[in-house]
Amino acid sequence: MSVIDDAPELAVVLGGGISDDGTPLPSTVARAHRAAQLARERPELALICSGGRQSGAPADGPSEAALMRDRMVGWGIDRDRVGLEDESRDTLGNAVLTAARYLHGIEPRPLWIITSPFHLQRATETFRHVLGYQWQVQAVASDETSDDVARAARETRFLQETTVFFAGIRPGDLRAIAKRLRERSPEYANIPTLARLATT
Repeated sequence: MSVIDDAPELAVVLGGGISDDGTPLPSTVARAHRAAQLARERPELALICSGGRQSGAPADGPSEAALMRDRMVGWGIDRDRVGLEDESRDTLGNAVLTAARYLHGIEPRPLWIITSPFHLQRATETFRHVLGYQWQVQAVASDETSDDVARAARETRFLQETTVFFAGIRPGDLRAIAKRLRERSPEYANIPTLARLATT
């Protein structure tokens, strides 16, 4: 049993990007900082940092998830409280891979989604659809940062694309959602976590 299996409540902190030199963007730092604050407020909370290596960032550098975990550990959070999902490239991938790796098959419980203010609606709706409504998904906003502004302007389009992606799939049907993600996005086609899910 992992700390995530045993924790009465969980939080997923979503990566906000990595610069070309491999350092986390301000929104990634802000999300990690809010996650560390929540972890101090809620000592029984276990955390999952979600985010891979984006195109443009060093291929051999740390993932968004590892960068956030290391920041949180530096702010006093026990490393053993933090799991990593380090293969996702976007919000759908965050939710599907976190569910496949950590949440599929465990008892539903309160789940906090930590991300930037502009991203809260899409992130929580995505996790609710991936996990199903028996999970108590709640949003937690990080501080707004300078790199949020440009992305906020594109959020309406991303929300519409997310609605289209889930059309016709029952909430919580992780196998069907993972299959559609692999078909839609070639970068997910060969991830073993998703391939195993398709055969279970």
